[in-house]
Parts: sequence; structure tokens; C-alpha cells
Amino acid sequence: MKNKDYVVVTTISTFHHRFVMHKDDLRKMNTDVKATDKDLADWAMDTVVMEECNEFSQNHLGEQIVDTYECDEDEMLTFFDRDNDYLSGWTREAKIEWVRNLIKLNGNV
Repeated sequence: MKNKDYVVVTTISTFHHRFVMHKDDLRKMNTDVKATDKDLADWAMDTVVMEECNEFSQNHLGEQIVDTYECDEDEMLTFFDRDNDYLSGWTREAKIEWVRNLIKLNGNV
């Protein structure tokens, strides 16, 4: 049986985003249609979903823990390669050192 030397904490970080658009600008995006206020609201939502509008403001609401569990080094390295595929070419030792340096010890980051 392998040692379960690692603790994995999975979280979700929540942000409140606000987007603001002028109705005239929304109308300019759809000049072929006479828009009602409901149309404009729908277009505004579509504009946000399509990422065609920069955010007006944001506020971090916090982080919620989804789950926590223990795993062994091989399992951790599997997560490492899956979640950080751009670093998967690192050596096993480099990956372990990187993970071991994530925790803040004695005020060091």
C-alpha cells in the first residue's frame, strides 16, 4: 500500500461581474431590426455570453471548498500532468519540487 502523502483540496472561486451597455450601442449592432426593450435586454445578454463586451466591474465573493482527499505521489503527478499539461514535460523531481513549494512556510511564498 502506497503512502498517501498529499492532501488535495478542490475549490470554486466565485466572482460577481457587471457589464454595462448603452441601448444605442446595442441598436447599432442590430440595425436591421426595430428593437423593443426586451430585445435589447436579450441582445445585451448575448453580447456578454459571446464575450463581445468588456466587464464594467468585478468583485471576488470568495472561495468555496468542494472536496478534500488524500492521494499518493503517483496520483498527484497524474493530476499535475492533466491539470498543467503545458508543464508535463518537466521531470518527476521538478514537478514534486514545484508542488512542495506551493505552500507558504514561515511567511515565504
